[in-house]
Amino acid sequence: MNNKYRAFTRRRFIRSSFGIAATLKLQSAARVHGVPKPKDVCKLSAQQEIGPYYVPGELLRPDIVEGRAGVPLSLRIVLLDSRTCTPVPNAAVDLWHCDAVGLYSGFTRQVPMGPPPGPGGGPPGPPFGSFEDGPGGPGPMGPPPHHAPTDKLTFLRGVQLTGADGSVGFRTVFPGFYMGRTNHIHFKVRMGGHASGKSYEAGHTSYVGQIFFPEEATAELMQHDPYRRHKIHRTTQAEDRVFGGQEGELSIAQLRPLNPEHPAAGLVADLVTSLDPQAAGGAGFGSGLASLR
Repeated sequence: MNNKYRAFTRRRFIRSSFGIAATLKLQSAARVHGVPKPKDVCKLSAQQEIGPYYVPGELLRPDIVEGRAGVPLSLRIVLLDSRTCTPVPNAAVDLWHCDAVGLYSGFTRQVPMGPPPGPGGGPPGPPFGSFEDGPGGPGPMGPPPHHAPTDKLTFLRGVQLTGADGSVGFRTVFPGFYMGRTNHIHFKVRMGGHASGKSYEAGHTSYVGQIFFPEEATAELMQHDPYRRHKIHRTTQAEDRVFGGQEGELSIAQLRPLNPEHPAAGLVADLVTSLDPQAAGGAGFGSGLASLR
């Protein structure tokens, strides 16, 4: 592993550990002493589009890997109420993302990894048939078309309920990438529903977002198997229209390796998101400072 990545992750881990701890202590102190809340932390987090690969009825479970190859990732999301700067308990966090080579469960017969071959196996045509390069480089100008599910696979999808501290955790793998999109994880927050069987039903959507990761660390990880087998151009954050146009820089998770000498052994990521639990719809592209970075 190169020294630049090791130094980068150590610096970010220190900021992450102290940042999250300081946030929760500030909130507690504010409540006890009656001083103003730390407004910069609790402003509404930016939202991002839901994308075309959401599937309702995802399973209630913390482990969503299902044997998919990739660098192990332990992801923690902490939800704060933007109105009171307190944790949001009993919220359903619905999470989904692609695997190491860009495939989403439910849509494995559609291949978002690159443009389809042209007629007679010639040069490839445009991805999805209608996308064009965005102003920042490769990538679509507009939102992707709606896709109908092609299978009933469930890898890298799941729902968890936040505890009293507003946090929820998932065991997954670091996401790969596909044409026009940088590495990211989707999630939505639902309130007022209930667990039913193996899933979560009813309620309303209060927030829709995407989780991004430090660009330098992500680019380094993509040099390792199984990600490096993916031969298409990797869309960087600077080239990604969602990241650039929907305040993705405010949704970058803190990231650290379990072993700085060997990041492929596993990673830990944390994201703090501030939302209004009473808001309905969750499809907006809210402004304001987002989670700790």
